[in-house]
Amino acid sequence: MTLQNKTAEIQGKARKHLSPVMTRVTEMVIDRAKGARFWTAEGEEYIDFVSGVAVNAIGHAHEAMVAAIQKQSEAFIHFGLNYGYYESAVNLAEKLAEITPGNLDTVFFSNSGGEAIDGAIKLAKAVTGRPGIIAFEGSFHGRTMGATAITASSSKYRKFYEPILGEVYHAPYPYPGQLKGVNENEVTEYCLSQIQKIFDLRIDPSRVAAIIIEPVMGEGGYFPAQPEFLKKLRKLSDQHGILLIFDEVQTGFGRTGKMFAAEHSGVTPDILVLAKALSGGMPLGAIVASRELHEKWPAGGHGSTFGGNPVSCAAALANIKVLQEENLIERSSKLGETIVARLKASLNGLRGVKEVRGIGLMIGIEFEASIAPSAVPLIKQKALEHKLLIMNCGVYGQTIRLMLPLNIEEDVLEQGLSRLESAIKETL
Repeated sequence: MTLQNKTAEIQGKARKHLSPVMTRVTEMVIDRAKGARFWTAEGEEYIDFVSGVAVNAIGHAHEAMVAAIQKQSEAFIHFGLNYGYYESAVNLAEKLAEITPGNLDTVFFSNSGGEAIDGAIKLAKAVTGRPGIIAFEGSFHGRTMGATAITASSSKYRKFYEPILGEVYHAPYPYPGQLKGVNENEVTEYCLSQIQKIFDLRIDPSRVAAIIIEPVMGEGGYFPAQPEFLKKLRKLSDQHGILLIFDEVQTGFGRTGKMFAAEHSGVTPDILVLAKALSGGMPLGAIVASRELHEKWPAGGHGSTFGGNPVSCAAALANIKVLQEENLIERSSKLGETIVARLKASLNGLRGVKEVRGIGLMIGIEFEASIAPSAVPLIKQKALEHKLLIMNCGVYGQTIRLMLPLNIEEDVLEQGLSRLESAIKETL
């Protein structure tokens, strides 16, 4: 069978048997991947600036993770945490207690970020006895029903599924690009005043279980909340006995130049939600909170068949070890600054480029609203023609987001950035 025939065969089976509900970004058939590169079934080599949507923090098929997966698989693949303890899950819980901020020392494992978000909502409601959740406009928290209810980056995620989880209220995220007519110096106070307005007009704060926020907005546009805003949000939550939840599904494990984005503000949430880069490619999510809080969650009030899968936990431990031993958190911070400086210089003066920004290796190139709907899809297509995979984000799809492995090789990075710059310049 020729390579072309193999590709056509797999594409044909996929079109016949895989549900078309999932957005199809490309029609490529992937054969293998290593580091920040992948190869199609036809042998074409691409550079990957998506990393499984910020999942592969140490690249594809890192040797340490492969070895850990193999070793655990030879011992056993699945057991179930409610039927017994096993080393990989217990050791990972201990490691998370060690590296997460403050007194967050107890973990519930799930299979994904969206599932962990749903669990965090259940935890907050169970321990407070309150019904209300406050989230933020522009936020994305996942596709499960609870996560969909608090997501507000596009109505398409909610379409067809109403009525949805009740008692959810959305406040403006402190992102100047979404706050027309608000002075940039007044963003924090304006957004806090809108939360107070929710308290005054929609739900009394004594009925709010949790406020949930992405400390750096992900799908909504790759924009960090100001540290001052997060500090005041912490104070506001404490004032009313409301639990503060940080969704660090996309920001955790070095993506922002700190192990967790919470460290940039010094604010410790009551509940920290993790997934994506936690296990570097294996299905795993985590709800991390204090022992005191977890002990208020009634036994049997939540559960999971596959949560804390032994192979996924072994992969996560290997992943975190590489991040720490190779100083990739520090590298993320320094390399991110270098990349942002380069892109600002190379794209300076180009029509339609609104801003290049980044925090660690969470980097966004935002385009003016007047050209973004036509320009961004074309940039993505041209990048693909240059053998570079990129992705966009933003409420209006206006931002190209870069999600590089934290250990990306210098020569691959140089090639990828050059291809990206060419795609943008050819479009604009």
